[in-house]
Amino acid sequence: MDSFAHYQRHDLVWLSDTAWQGLVLPTDLQARLGLWQQEEWPAVVTRRQPDAADDEVCIGFPLPPLDGNKPRFAARIKLDDIAIHQPSLSLHSVIMTAPAVWQADLQKLHHEALLAGIKLRVYGSLSMQFLTGQAYLNAASDIDILFRPYHQAQLRVGLALLQQYSQLLPLDGEIIFPDEMAVAWKEWAQCPSEATDYLQQRVMVKSLQGVSLRTRQELLQQLPEGELPC
Repeated sequence: MDSFAHYQRHDLVWLSDTAWQGLVLPTDLQARLGLWQQEEWPAVVTRRQPDAADDEVCIGFPLPPLDGNKPRFAARIKLDDIAIHQPSLSLHSVIMTAPAVWQADLQKLHHEALLAGIKLRVYGSLSMQFLTGQAYLNAASDIDILFRPYHQAQLRVGLALLQQYSQLLPLDGEIIFPDEMAVAWKEWAQCPSEATDYLQQRVMVKSLQGVSLRTRQELLQQLPEGELPC
């Protein structure tokens, strides 16, 4: 069994039969979640609730959109009741699921990131459409990217790539710093007002434990300067 420390937001988990039997499903979602169980689709690890027990993981089932709404079902399950656990999907694995108009640019983004030693991952609608085969994407959908830099040079290059390709693709998502602290990359890229020092500006940080505000300097101090591959 994985320890609780191994679980992070956006991870994928497949539930055991015991876990499914313990869920109290809302009446209006029973049929849809019944299909979820039948097809053995995964749930997504979410931010931990304050009253969750030490041996529980908080999860969500992001169901396909219905009549313009995005129904979700949240639950808690015991660590022992998780059958399979894995990180979010790699960008490369889901490209062929994306609309054709996105695929060439996504492939270029993936390739350029790899040259910098960066592995991009995805969550959200594109990930769930790949996993379930259900219709999640529409004309207003974003491509939610997870970007984990291991040093500051990677952070600079990865951020520049996301900004460049956001001119061609509806990119969104998060930078994951050490200790699994996540910042929306668009917020990180925003230029502060002239009266505010860039490194001392606070940004919203999300983690498995909750939400906080940190300065850019605090987050950057966790990353060595580093060098990119030749």
